[in-house]
Amino acid sequence: MSVPSASPTLLCVHPHPDDESIACGGVLARAVDTGIRAVVVTCTGGEEGENQSGIDLGDDPLPVHRRREMAAALDALGIHHHHWLGYRDSGMVDTAANGHPDSFHRADLDEAASRLAAIIRAERPQVVVSDDHTGTYGHPDHVKAHQVTVRAVTLAADPDAEVAGAPWRVAKRYVHTMGGRQLLAAHRALLDAGLPSPFGEEPVDDPAVLPFGTPDEDITTEVDVVPWLAHKRAAMAAHRSQIGPDSFFLNVPEDLAATFFGTEQFVLEEGELGPQRPEDDLFAGLAGGDSDADDRR
Repeated sequence: MSVPSASPTLLCVHPHPDDESIACGGVLARAVDTGIRAVVVTCTGGEEGENQSGIDLGDDPLPVHRRREMAAALDALGIHHHHWLGYRDSGMVDTAANGHPDSFHRADLDEAASRLAAIIRAERPQVVVSDDHTGTYGHPDHVKAHQVTVRAVTLAADPDAEVAGAPWRVAKRYVHTMGGRQLLAAHRALLDAGLPSPFGEEPVDDPAVLPFGTPDEDITTEVDVVPWLAHKRAAMAAHRSQIGPDSFFLNVPEDLAATFFGTEQFVLEEGELGPQRPEDDLFAGLAGGDSDADDRR
């Protein structure tokens, strides 16, 4: 049985408060500005974060502040649709937090995916974005966010899955990433400006030596978000406890900001690419934000 097409909707899944702004702040702000519903799902409360900027927390625990910061960041991006998936921050690899019974790392895959699938059925996105299988830099929660999203997209479309809501098939599922060429350009720009680079003090010509990044030939989608950089940077700044005033993210000079943050890159893992290579829009090939071949029930 078919259902009426929903408004074009983008749903981004991120493990902690602040990841949405760093990874996808540009495409989220762009979506809102161009009439696309933007939805953010945050898998954990960021309990294992650190007060990087040393702000006064008062009597409130850090997670309370991180929720307030999250609200401020979403406001900076113009987003009004947000869900907490309900798990605890797992901390870094091989830390005690990995063993906490409520940690995202330990969550049953189908249980977590069913929670997310119910959100997908309720929000009915054409496009879903998450971390890639490496979690960018191997953080357990980033890896788990990828695994849960892949499974949730499948469950959301399965009419026999025990998930609340009517089945919904996502037209395109992406992972966000950074290509080697973009990382090298940023590294060189910092060194040329006499500024410290997160990749060290030596010029690098081969992206294979970088600690993370995706081969450029694997990038399917590059979205220009320069017109929305102010929103992205304001959202990052809103996460005051995690991104301090001396942070790399906030101290890139204005003339270099576009080099670092002006293009957000993605790899399409499920669905059909639009006609352009690389795509310049996550909704490329979807008629009116919908997919003609999207067999929705």
